[in-house]
Amino acid sequence: MERTAFIRSLIATAGVTQLAHAAPALAAMDEAAVGREVFATLREDGDLLFDSVYYEHLNEIGSVISDTVRSRYPHPIRYYIVRGDNANAFSVPGGNIYVNEPLLRIAKNKDELAGVLAHETGHMVLHHVAQHMSALQKKSTIASIGSILAQIVLGPLAGAAIDYGSQYAVAGSDAAQSRHIEAQADEEGARIMAATGQFNPWGMVWFFQTMSETYGPGTNFWLRSHPLDNARISDLENQFKANPAVFGKYVDTKQKDVAYW
Repeated sequence: MERTAFIRSLIATAGVTQLAHAAPALAAMDEAAVGREVFATLREDGDLLFDSVYYEHLNEIGSVISDTVRSRYPHPIRYYIVRGDNANAFSVPGGNIYVNEPLLRIAKNKDELAGVLAHETGHMVLHHVAQHMSALQKKSTIASIGSILAQIVLGPLAGAAIDYGSQYAVAGSDAAQSRHIEAQADEEGARIMAATGQFNPWGMVWFFQTMSETYGPGTNFWLRSHPLDNARISDLENQFKANPAVFGKYVDTKQKDVAYW
């Protein structure tokens, strides 16, 4: 997509939804309205792919993840495929999670893809994006809030919408906060995977390993302001060990070497 035009359209979106004039409380934010506006922009720009061959797998896995968290989020969670040159996934307030085809090609099996979807769903149920946008209502302009919406698409994989350390971040934000939020989404994503009873939480680890093998450890663009891949892997492994009641039945079966499609 044409990035400058897209940023302008997102800033306009912020105006349409009147985010800067809403009450600062999270409850005042119309997450569904934000989600509809971003969806409309992606559709109008031709960036939504409705006929991708990967929908069979995305829908199969996404339906399990969304059913697992149905009671935890007020809007249906849906998964869509968008255009993109590098592996990316992002969540938007209102329930829509977007994944591009390069990521779907890299994810080798259902557990790896489930790890990505669970991570982004973790952002959703924890209201990470909405909370940050709501906080901006207290001190920022429509343009600043629009920049956060732009980060949703322009930012790297695994929480692009809250890429505090990127060049698009607003003043006063920092990479440490981003890493904290990404770690929260990793932890929540692993719990969501375990709760499905169908996906192995180790898939999150395998996907980080796959991304490192593809783009290089700790250097690929989607990790620059997020926890380094080895740190995230270590944190997940510690989480699994510390919670045997939840994760004890799952083992590192090396399924990352098994192709899913």
